Amino acid sequence: MSGYRFSAYVIRDSDGWAAHCPEFPDCRARGATYELALDSLRDVIKIFVEDGLGDDEAPPQHSELSFTSLSF
Repeated sequence: MSGYRFSAYVIRDSDGWAAHCPEFPDCRARGATYELALDSLRDVIKIFVEDGLGDDEAPPQHSELSFTSLSF
């Protein structure tokens, strides 16, 4: 599995770090550190992609992505 790019966001909360991949709505992972959360998310994304490829579904890919934060 190579050549795919997915977006990810990681937040810190009271339990450690939580990572999410928006391309797959149920694709989430946690870790005690930022790096562990991302490593766990990579593993989960790999499962989502391999499962989809097994069903002859191409993984969702976006040509452009923008991330920002809003303050109120």
